[in-house]
Order: sequence, then C-alpha cells, then structure tokens
Amino acid sequence: MAQTEYNWPKIGNDQAIEFLARSLQSGRIAQTYIFTGVDDLGKSTIALAFARHLQGDQDGFNADLHLLAPEAGEKSISIEATRQFIKLLNLSSFSNSYKIGVIKEAELLSDEAKSALLKTLEEPKDKVVIILLVSEESNLPATILSRAQILYFYPVPAAVIYDYLIDNYGTNRSLAKDLANLALGRPLAALHLLEHPEEYSAYLAKAEAWLSLPSLDLNARLSVLDQLFKDKTWSKQALDSAGELIAIAEGLARDLFLLSLGQPERMQHSALNPSLEKTLVGLNEASGGDSAPVILRQLKLLAQAKEYLAANVNPRLILEQIVVNL
Repeated sequence: MAQTEYNWPKIGNDQAIEFLARSLQSGRIAQTYIFTGVDDLGKSTIALAFARHLQGDQDGFNADLHLLAPEAGEKSISIEATRQFIKLLNLSSFSNSYKIGVIKEAELLSDEAKSALLKTLEEPKDKVVIILLVSEESNLPATILSRAQILYFYPVPAAVIYDYLIDNYGTNRSLAKDLANLALGRPLAALHLLEHPEEYSAYLAKAEAWLSLPSLDLNARLSVLDQLFKDKTWSKQALDSAGELIAIAEGLARDLFLLSLGQPERMQHSALNPSLEKTLVGLNEASGGDSAPVILRQLKLLAQAKEYLAANVNPRLILEQIVVNL
C-alpha cells in the first residue's frame, strides 16, 4: 500500500507519523511501541490511526482494538484491569488481523500491573501490538523500555497551530494567535478550547483572578482562592485541579518576566496582555522599579509547590502557602 493512501491526523510531529507510515509500507511492525511526550500532542489520536491502518479498518470501531486507561478518580491502573486487558489481547482475532492494545497514561500502571505487562512483553504473541502512551519515558521501568520501539512527540510551533486553526477551522486571526500561544505547543489543547469557548472564557477568568492576588490583602487573597479552588480533599481530582492552577500561575509569572524584558510576543497569555501590563506596573511600583527579583521569587515558590504536590501534600495547604507568600 502506498504511503499516500494512509490518512493521518497531522498537526506537527511529522517525524513520528513518517516512521509509522514507513513501518506499514515495509511490514516491519514492532510488537511494542512507546509514544512519549506531554499531553495534547496527539499521541492517542495517532496511535488509533496507526491501529486502524494496521488492521485495514477505516471505519472506527474494531473488536480487535482494546484500550486501557485509569478509571475515573483513580490514581493508578490496577492489576485486575491490566490482567483483563492482557486476556483480551490473547484471544483470537475477530477479523484475522492484528490485535492491538493501547494503554493511556501508562506511567500510572501499578507496580503489579507493570510486572504483569512485562511478562506479556517477554513472551510476545504473533500479530499482537501494544502501544503505551506516557508523558515521560523515565516513568516506565528499563525492562519495558528495552523491549519497545520509542517514538518521541514534541511540542508543535505556535505558528503551525495558528495556521492550522485558520486553514481548517476558519478561526479569526486574533483568536487563533491567542489559542496557539496559550496551548504551549499542544495542538489538541488549542482545538479543545476553540470547540469549548465556555471553557476558554472560564480559563481566562481564572487567570485574571490569579493576576489580581498581589494587589489584595491576605483575607481578600484567601477569598479569591476559595473561588478558584473549592476541593479540600486529597483526591486525584483535587491534586489535578491544584496542579492546573499552579500551571496557570507559573505561566502568568513567566509572562510577567517576559513582559519586563520587553518580549511580549513570546507570552503564553497574549489574550491577557492589558491585565499583565497592569500587574507589572503594580509590581514595579511595589518593588521600587525592579520587578524581576519578585517574579523570580514567585517562580521559585511555584516550583517548590509542584514538588510538594508530587509528594502528595494537601493541595489546599500548598495553594494557601503560595497565596500568602506572593
């Protein structure tokens, strides 16, 4: 089959797509693949496209394609779910084709699940392909990495995302620019916000609220935090929400630093340029004209907060400490 017959969802990461297309043409198919890169680069989309091409199925649903992912609210993929996944892959093919398994967020496999998967990889079955999607390859043990073909997915230039939004969705140039900048190289993140404008508006409102914090007294800051973060548990949802808020704060602090250096064209939150300029003026006034040390201290505080979050410290307590010390 000629390469031009393959239909790939292309928004960057051409090198990974071209490698998979060549593999299909040559028939040299690995039994295990690892797609590694941050979320929203298209790893899952391309994995499913590769599966459809490998199975000769362009219609979507296929009984020989199986997905494994963390259950909603769970912090790991259990051994029970993994064993069931492996059992399905070991059954005979419905269409006399490849059996393909895709594991999303494979870094969340429990230790027992990783061991069970490794045993399957050590004794590969003919015409069974397993694709693991991870944010970083270092999150998987070397014993699994050594048995896999690793493909790296990289952030896509903002200009590529900008052109894609205009050419394929007719997005107006101002919005396309702001979404492309905000996405930080993640095309699916830009598309999601384009298709869910209410979420985009909510994101900007949250970012605006965070920008207001340095100008407020302590009680007012805590009141804003109550609006931004209501969950006081240690649940996965609470940890994820706190992580998202810290990421917003980090992005805003970087933007303030870039603005202080006279490089507004490189900002992530270009849609909030007026608010960022106002905040920078306030920081300069409060610091005697040199806001850089204040912004750098904020970035250090946020980096420390991410370490605490990774160590499973109470997310509400972490956010309170950030707000108090801004």
